Amino acid sequence: MHIDLQAVCRVFEDVLNGAMSREQADRWAYAVVQEEETGVVTYSPPRERERIWAGVMYLYGVDTMKAPGEYLHSDNDISAAMNAKLGEAADRKAAIPLRALDPRPSQRLTRKIG
Repeated sequence: MHIDLQAVCRVFEDVLNGAMSREQADRWAYAVVQEEETGVVTYSPPRERERIWAGVMYLYGVDTMKAPGEYLHSDNDISAAMNAKLGEAADRKAAIPLRALDPRPSQRLTRKIG
């Protein structure tokens, strides 16, 4: 399995913009962890292994609930973690969905981070 900073950044962005559920992101990260344990993961660039791994480890658990129906990590927490762990690779392209009063997808608004 090959993994790079941009792949991890895309998963963060997909969670933030609603293209991927937190549960899907957790399962993706779990698969990376499993592959790492077998020694078949390659990192690109290799010098960024620690940053890539930090992002994967954050995503592995991004679906943790603190109460029924309430995630431990807010969208703002996820955005801050993406920027802290991935640095300039997370160039603030992600849009955070703002929950409108009407939960229909057509009623969602988005805003740029930063």
